[in-house]
Amino acid sequence: MSRIFPLLLICFGVPFTATAQLQNSNDPFAQQKMQADQAQQKGDFAKSIELASQVLQQKPNDDVAYYLRASARVELGRAEGNTKTIRDGVGDAREAIRFSQNKNVNYYLPYLYGMMNLAVMENKKSHAETALNVANQILARPNLTPEERANFHYQRGMIYLPLNRPQEAAKDFTETIKLSPNHIAALLALPDAYALAGNNEMALASFNQVIQKQPNSPVVYNNRAMFYQQQGKIQEAINDFSRAIQIDPKYHHAITNRGFAYLEGGKPQTAESDLTQSLSIVPNQPFVLGMRGEARLLQGKITQAIEDQKQAVKLDPSNAALHSDLGFSYFFSQNFPEALVEFNQAAQLAPQQMKVLDPWIYTAMVRSNQKAAADAKFQSILAKKPETRDSVDTLLAFLMGKISETELLKSIDPKDPQRAKAQTCEAYYFIGQKALMSGNSAAATQNFQQVLNTNMKNLSAYRGAQFALKKF
Repeated sequence: MSRIFPLLLICFGVPFTATAQLQNSNDPFAQQKMQADQAQQKGDFAKSIELASQVLQQKPNDDVAYYLRASARVELGRAEGNTKTIRDGVGDAREAIRFSQNKNVNYYLPYLYGMMNLAVMENKKSHAETALNVANQILARPNLTPEERANFHYQRGMIYLPLNRPQEAAKDFTETIKLSPNHIAALLALPDAYALAGNNEMALASFNQVIQKQPNSPVVYNNRAMFYQQQGKIQEAINDFSRAIQIDPKYHHAITNRGFAYLEGGKPQTAESDLTQSLSIVPNQPFVLGMRGEARLLQGKITQAIEDQKQAVKLDPSNAALHSDLGFSYFFSQNFPEALVEFNQAAQLAPQQMKVLDPWIYTAMVRSNQKAAADAKFQSILAKKPETRDSVDTLLAFLMGKISETELLKSIDPKDPQRAKAQTCEAYYFIGQKALMSGNSAAATQNFQQVLNTNMKNLSAYRGAQFALKKF
């Protein structure tokens, strides 16, 4: 199983567009709403929600307060990965539209932004399709101001992305920039749309254009760095991340991303330093804790890795990947009962994605003196015809004694060289594990060395062989 950490792309959400209403001297709640807006601009979304809620307790039909709270809830939900908070924000946006009698078109912005984020986080294109219909209706209105039209083109462009329509997204972002040349969110989104469309030359040209317009923006350098990293240009990425950090030493997103770049570049010790720095700025980041655990694991610091991964799971208990990573660390430390707990939790949270854990679960059960239960759990695999088994099924068939080492290795399809190499790495690892379980440590050592010879460093099997041989 490989571990892929997502990069932290920075984008911008809902612009606040009701300032004139906040400055209404006849409104007894104008000051509170202004403070809620200011809190939101500073990124203190919880404070903005609190202030807007105070207004709504006293004036339940205040459309501006609903709009403020909608925007803050969507932003907070996105930042925390909390879909319920986003849904609450979408509900607030609907209330703002209702109480304004549909007179303020900008109240649709947090609704669209919220639905787009729900589409991404819940992997439901239907949310994006619903939002797209609404955006189309708004853009069909003839009386939009240039600023309003620019903002809705941007939001529609963002909606096109989870619908896998990057070319249409690029057109909308381009139109946004025509209407509002310094629209920073569209300027940043355009190169990403080009990259998703496979037009890397236009993507890089767009990033360079943004940097010319915003030479002192750490966000711009962070995003271009991510583009470089996705192109496999690790040093160029590190240079841009470093430039972003130089501009803003507290910009933890770039610090985290540089740590990941170092990790990907085979420098786990340097990566650990960056990730520790990011956590010193924003402590409770489960993703960063998990990544630092990975960096420590690659250095053989298994105890510290487990500490980080346990904290990551505590902060984000519904994240299957974090549970599986903790399970691997327990497995490598030969704490098989705890490994089994974490693997089972990961499999329960994401059954299809975590099917790759099945050979690890079987092995952990056997090494926890549960062989009979392990055989019973995966008995259905043996009933499958060989041609219908996938690579995971084949590994299980081998572990259960249905096929031999030779048959396991012959089952690897050479058509895709990289995939074949990964399957070879995993095959030798579990051949080594089976040898250990039969008491043949010499054969286990030989097979674990074969794992390391594949150089498939991104695979858990490779890390397992490192720990088995104590070679880091």
